[in-house]
Amino acid sequence: MATRAHEGQFRRNVARDPYITHPHAVASLVEQSGGNAEEIASAWLHDVVEDTPVSIDEIRHEFGDAIAHIVDGLTDPPHFEGQPIALRKGWQAERVAEKGKSVKRVKLADQLNNIQFVGFDPPTHFSVTDQLDYVEGAHAIAKNCAGVSAMLDTLFKATYQKSVAAIKGRELKNA
Repeated sequence: MATRAHEGQFRRNVARDPYITHPHAVASLVEQSGGNAEEIASAWLHDVVEDTPVSIDEIRHEFGDAIAHIVDGLTDPPHFEGQPIALRKGWQAERVAEKGKSVKRVKLADQLNNIQFVGFDPPTHFSVTDQLDYVEGAHAIAKNCAGVSAMLDTLFKATYQKSVAAIKGRELKNA
């Protein structure tokens, strides 16, 4: 379903990678961190409701309540759309703090993959300030997901440090 739903979508980086590479990477991280089948499936589907016409009800019908519950917990409410990065990431951090371990595992894997993307092959429309806001917001989210997977916690910390250094290096280069 995720592959079909994201067909024709591309990441907004220089390479214009097919978007499905992101859910694939998130699902791989969830699996490597010991995630269960529902968490892995949810990782594949985590952006479908936000980025395609697929609804939570369709996910529930196709995959059941457990996966729909996780995906719903990962899906930003409509009022998040179009808001500044720092505000949206802050809201996401607050929201995920109230969620269960499965949502937190997938969200942490998602943020890990996203900060790697933003740090090393950022969206072409992101300024350096946008990049830093995104990575710092993801760091706040990761703090609220800490403890669900030592592996993800460790990888996030290392990737966060490398991403911030790469962004700051671009900032100095552009100054």
